[in-house]
Amino acid sequence: MTDITQAVQSSYLDSAPMALDRTEGWRYMRRPGPVYEAAGMWYLASHEAVRFALHNPEIFSSARAFEIGSPVPLVPLMTDPPDHARYRKLLDPLLSPKVVAALEDGLRGQAAALIDDFAGSGKCDVVKDLAELFPTQTLLTLFGLPVEDRDQFRSWGEAVLSQAHDAASEVQQEAGLAMFAYLQENLERKRSRLGNDMLSRIIAITGEDRWSDTELLGLCFTFVLASIDTTSGAIGFLFYYLARQPDLRRRVIDDPALIVPLVEEVLRIEAPVAFMPRRTTQEVDVCGVRIPADAYCMVMMGCANREIGGAFPNEIDLDRADRAHLSFGGGIHRCLGSHLARRNLRLVVEEFHRRVPDYRIKPGFTPRIAWPRATFHLESLPVEFEPPLP
Repeated sequence: MTDITQAVQSSYLDSAPMALDRTEGWRYMRRPGPVYEAAGMWYLASHEAVRFALHNPEIFSSARAFEIGSPVPLVPLMTDPPDHARYRKLLDPLLSPKVVAALEDGLRGQAAALIDDFAGSGKCDVVKDLAELFPTQTLLTLFGLPVEDRDQFRSWGEAVLSQAHDAASEVQQEAGLAMFAYLQENLERKRSRLGNDMLSRIIAITGEDRWSDTELLGLCFTFVLASIDTTSGAIGFLFYYLARQPDLRRRVIDDPALIVPLVEEVLRIEAPVAFMPRRTTQEVDVCGVRIPADAYCMVMMGCANREIGGAFPNEIDLDRADRAHLSFGGGIHRCLGSHLARRNLRLVVEEFHRRVPDYRIKPGFTPRIAWPRATFHLESLPVEFEPPLP
């Protein structure tokens, strides 16, 4: 058993009432104070404490802070300065707003096709029929991998993420190795026939910046763990609020420009990645609390986000002037794919409302998230609507 496993087993975090009510869950996590220790884990729960940790990677290390089913180090997630800067210098231009904009038409077509599959039926499960499928297709498209491998790829990713804040289980390890073999095989194919996709462009790098196979595979695993499940979660939460609040939905349909603040508010309130592990490299004082060196910490972005929502921080406010949140992290480890995630969330809402403007959660159904888990997403979200006239 690893040290981090001993630290988080039966943890205070796992006991939080998150499954049905994140608002109450985050109140529970803030209750002991801005910084505290419980069951061997240190929690940074206030906005001030979270920002301090995210912006001081030399003290709060990301390297060795994760125990998941990846057979290779996650690049650039599990790296600290100075190596991290080298990776981001090469990767940031590959996911710039301009590059992401060039992908929009193809991704919009994929989202539209998924929605068309159920738009005539009068019902769907937003999670199963859309949220779990579209982000996986997006990643395969970005990497230039066969979209028809979506379901198998999704299955591996789900297994690897099943207990990602605990020690890697046998199921996680098996899924991680299967995905490793798949990616390794496809990387070999790409070397003999480079395309214009993200992986091909990295493979083509020569000289001192050339990537090793281990680095390439680590990048692939990072995107599997940090993009598929997170975007799936955000899509589910978007439609959770839109289906429950008809007035909100009508405002967004009448003025599509409001999709942008809607996305930011849902990300703030329902961050799919609501906490991140770190390990201290030295003793440090945070918010008047002394954290020892070599301490395992959970940086609670979900708590911090509920401090910055104005007078009603637990409610969506499309008119809020300050849209800042920490759902994409902060500092050097800020989410590499944030531009792609935001665009995907916007176009999914647009295409759904083109076909299904009026819908509600199936009567009697209570949405809940899978918990405990490293990423937040609804297990299911069945909705009903009037099918279009023939």
